[in-house]
Amino acid sequence: MISFDQVLLLQKKVESAVQKIVELKSENDALRSKCSELTNALSEKTELLNSFTADEQKIESSIKDALNQLNTIEDTIVTQSGAKDAAASKTEQPASIAQPSPKTEPAAKPVNAAPKAPATPVSNPVSPAPAEPQQSLDISTDKEETNSEEETVEEKFDIF
Repeated sequence: MISFDQVLLLQKKVESAVQKIVELKSENDALRSKCSELTNALSEKTELLNSFTADEQKIESSIKDALNQLNTIEDTIVTQSGAKDAAASKTEQPASIAQPSPKTEPAAKPVNAAPKAPATPVSNPVSPAPAEPQQSLDISTDKEETNSEEETVEEKFDIF
């Protein structure tokens, strides 16, 4: 038969088990609450990261566009200065180099030389207003094209 001492021991074990279950339930609730908080924080951080990534891509795209525009401007300036340098180097050659040799074709007339016009007296002493500056690109070739009066024909192309 079961003794009274065994019943009391069983009762103590049941009470301690019930108390342990209550403690574990409260700990489980606290852990679930903490897990929920961390999940919410993670989703907020993920949204923030996505926002930063999108902003970073926009900034990167804007910087690339600006650099492309600067490269285009630089290429245009280099091309124009290269043409001007080539024209300037032709006009700044010493007289011995500028003179055509008997075996070669005649050298091109300097690009910045203006065609000669007959001198006419100026009747209006008032000078006109200065015109807006225009960029132009002078193109010349080694061969001279001449008209009946043996004047050099120049071609000018405006760059807009």
